[in-house]
Amino acid sequence: MIKITSFKDTDFEFSEVTRLYNMVSHDDKEHVDDLKEGWAVRDKSLKRDRLLLHEDDMIIGYLGYAQGRDENHRNCYFNIFLDPQYNGNRYRQLLYDRMREDIKVFDCNRLYADVYEHPNYEQYKQFLLSNKFYVGLKIREYSLNLETLDLHEYHPLLEKLDSKGIKFFDEKNEMKDFPNHYEKLEALDWAYTQDFPMPEGIAHTREPFDQFMKYQKLFEEKRYGIGIVAVDGDKYVGSTDIHVFPKSDPHKAWTGSLGVIREYRRQGIATALKVKAFDKLKEK
Repeated sequence: MIKITSFKDTDFEFSEVTRLYNMVSHDDKEHVDDLKEGWAVRDKSLKRDRLLLHEDDMIIGYLGYAQGRDENHRNCYFNIFLDPQYNGNRYRQLLYDRMREDIKVFDCNRLYADVYEHPNYEQYKQFLLSNKFYVGLKIREYSLNLETLDLHEYHPLLEKLDSKGIKFFDEKNEMKDFPNHYEKLEALDWAYTQDFPMPEGIAHTREPFDQFMKYQKLFEEKRYGIGIVAVDGDKYVGSTDIHVFPKSDPHKAWTGSLGVIREYRRQGIATALKVKAFDKLKEK
């Protein structure tokens, strides 16, 4: 018998969601502990759930969704992960229809999903197209091998910026005693992320500071690859952060954000941030 239930935070459900995610994902892999930690720091003021698709005693798929913040409060962002052997049975449609009922509580009027151009997601892509979704934004994903990376050619750039007074610091290990460090770090992130491209209908919104700190604490304590901040005097002017997930894939690192405030752009600071970050990662 097929049925759909809401997520109850049980160990079994976390384990099954992790298993299904890893069956579909073509690149990154999830670990159940990382999944639990991310769920624990979610913003509980926003509607969020995972709908679990059961066949008898088995969970064969799930749909995760989340409500947007502030100006985006009527937006819903979702993804579906289905055991591939159950493709072609309209199970994605069952999950989708159930979600559409649930999100009436916040009067949702826009739906967003993301998908990779990869065979693992072809059935999901066709499902979205059949439900009249369209491509609103394309993002390229790049990777590199740190072991073969030669950073020496960037030394003149680093020396040039140093002569201008631009300094670079490890945000976790060198900056905690800086005055108002976390307030300035959050303000910096908000300043430059407002220039990131967004699909039509999604506004840039600023999360509450306490929510920012929950994510920052999780990053520093459990997922810290490196965080580098560019500083001019006492002004934070740019930053980048790279995440590592030791339990699921300790040999990969994932870029979080990279940006520089407008008045400091076109000086090579963004490039220097990456060089500094990669150099630190190579030491680990």
